[in-house]
This record gives sequence, C-alpha cells and structure tokens, in this order.
Amino acid sequence: MSDPEEDLELEALQRQLDDAFETTRPRIGFEDELWTRMQARRPAGTRLRDAWLGLIQGIREVPAVPMAAVAAVLVVIIGAGIVTFSGVHFGGGSTSATSGLSAGQYAPQASGAFGRLPSPVLAPGLTPKAANGVSQPSTTSPGADYGGPVALTWTGKLVLNFSIAPVFRYQEPSTNTADQFATSLGAILVSRPTGYMGSYETTNFNIRVRGTVQSPAHEPTFTILPITSVGSIDAAGGPADVALVFLAERSLAPTWQYTSEAVVSGDLTKVKLLRQFGVSGYGYAYLVDGTGEPYGLEVDLTSNNRPTEAIGPLPLSLDAASYPIISADQAVRSALASSPPGASSASTPAVALTSAELVYSLVVAGDHSFYEPAILFSGSFTVNGTTYVKRVLVPAVDPSQRTS
Repeated sequence: MSDPEEDLELEALQRQLDDAFETTRPRIGFEDELWTRMQARRPAGTRLRDAWLGLIQGIREVPAVPMAAVAAVLVVIIGAGIVTFSGVHFGGGSTSATSGLSAGQYAPQASGAFGRLPSPVLAPGLTPKAANGVSQPSTTSPGADYGGPVALTWTGKLVLNFSIAPVFRYQEPSTNTADQFATSLGAILVSRPTGYMGSYETTNFNIRVRGTVQSPAHEPTFTILPITSVGSIDAAGGPADVALVFLAERSLAPTWQYTSEAVVSGDLTKVKLLRQFGVSGYGYAYLVDGTGEPYGLEVDLTSNNRPTEAIGPLPLSLDAASYPIISADQAVRSALASSPPGASSASTPAVALTSAELVYSLVVAGDHSFYEPAILFSGSFTVNGTTYVKRVLVPAVDPSQRTS
C-alpha cells in the first residue's frame, strides 16, 4: 500500500501538469505574426473588401457619427478602391497595360488570340456638328449638322511610341447573368419588357438591364430609377463624389479607370464617369461612342444632390489579347483618304485636322463584342458663320489582323 501523503503529492503534481498543458500558448507575438502572414497571402481585392466591410460595420455601431462624416469616409474609401482596382500607382510617369489589368477584371489571352477583327467605325451617316462650346474632355456639343462633303488636310502632330495595344472582348450576357446582377442588388424579377433582358424592383428602386445594341453600338447596360424619393446625399466634395457615394451604397462603383465630368443643365447635373483603358507606352485612352464622344457611367442629380437616375455598363468579365497597330504615318494617310471623291472642288470646305488621340471603340460582333483601339482625328471649320467639328476614326489594329 502506498503512503497517503505520497498519493496526495502525486495528485497535486498531476493537477499542475494538467493546468500547464491546458494554458500553454504560443510565444508572445506569434499569433499576430501568423495573422499578418496569412493576410499577406490573400488577394488585394479580398483584403480591401474585408477592410471596407469592417470599417462600415464600425461606423454603423457608432450611432453618434453624423452622416456627413460617413459620406466623407465613403468618398475616401471609394477613391482608394478605384486606385487599387485600376492598377494606378503613384510615382513614375509611365502607365502600363498590365497595370490596368492587374485587378483580375481582364483575363489575358495570347497575342492575336481573337483572330481577325471587325473594324471600328463612327456611327453611319455621321456628319460634322456645330460646336456650341468647349468642355473637357468632350470637344463638342450636339448642334446643327453640316451635310456637305469636306476636303481634309493634316496639320497636327501624331506620335505613337508603341507597336502593340490590347483588344478586349466580352461574351454577350444571358438573362441568367442579368438576373444574377439584379439579385446581387436585392432586386426581384418583375417582367421582361421588349428590348430589355429584364425589369427588376426593390422597395426603393427599379432596375432595367439591356443587352448589346447593334446600332449605334452600345454594350449591355443597367438603368436604375428610384421608386421612392432618394434623399439628398451629403458628400465632402462635388457632384462626382455624390455620385460615387450613391453608387457605392449599391455596390456599383466602377472598378475600371475613369475621369469624371459634371455637366449642369438648369436644375439637373449629369455626372459622367468616362471610362478609360490602359495601353503600355501611351497611358489611358478614352472609350468613345458612335459620335466620338467619351462615355462610361452616368448619374443624374438634382440641384440638392438627390439622385434621380443612373445608367452604366453591366459589370462583365473581359478577355484581353494584344494586337499589332499601325504607325502614325499610316493613321494619317487613312484619315485623309476618308475624304469622298470630288471633295477637292472650290466649293468644298477645307478642314484641317489638327489633333489626334488614341481611343477605344465598341465593335459589336454577335455572341462576342470587342473594345478595339482606334485613332480619333478632329478639326474645326467654319461655313456661313457657323463653326463645325469634323471627326475621323481610323482603326488602329494592323490591317493584316482585320477583316475589313
């Protein structure tokens, strides 16, 4: 038989060992180090999203925070998100196409992977329009048309310090894609009106989704129309910041690069977020419509910062493939060759094309459509006291890689 005192000592020692193992912890700072390593391995987009959600939750838990402060925080976070997702980095003067694609929005393909491409063009029958004023980056406002031919010359300077540019392609979305987009905004399907993929509603707003339009070419879009009156939005900056807060509240802030433009007409302000694509060796090029005007996403605001409508491209994944482009001399020759036969008569107005820039234009092509690079030339001329602006769009992809 064992000694009772010895048994008691053994039981006490066993309890000490059990307690030691139960309370064993990693060295001080190990858990923080491990968490940091885990976070560093996660995609940047995921980390930004979690930080956004955590910040917003924190704001919600503090009821004393005024709405103006919340709006200011949203503007700061939205700006950070745009910089992160667009691939823009401060410092340095060059912009690469790959930096613009780093967010994972584009799936890169091999060079020329899309085969021979259809050519971008301005809207059929487009004639010069009277310039009613100058705004940046737009160069003309809708006005009277000049229906006659013009004789073109080139007096500007065009330098293209790159030989390849990306072409982007999206697949035509299905009604399921439209339904999933609406569901992500908390909306339910109401009907499928003619010309639309679906009409959806929440208790606060209506959403309409439209597929690609053949002519004039336009990508799939969404339109948001408030059902109940949206209150005024208090943002720290101007109309563009108000529009971004409205979009961010509905998870619709653009993830692509853009510049903003506000056009005031009476009591209505149209905030335009003009879409851009990154090209290595050039920078950012605007997406232009069939008239040569930059476009992207638009939010309409009343004079008291109350949103009344938003129209923008349906979020779609894009494939990207690089293509060889023409030289500056080839672009100029193509632009001048667009003058119609007989345009050299004495009665034909002479138009000096004075500027040219790289742009992107949508080319509709059935199940897949393309955003293609092009050179947009422009110049002004005067007839009978009215000043007009003439634009010429030249496909930038080498002719060997185009179907026409």
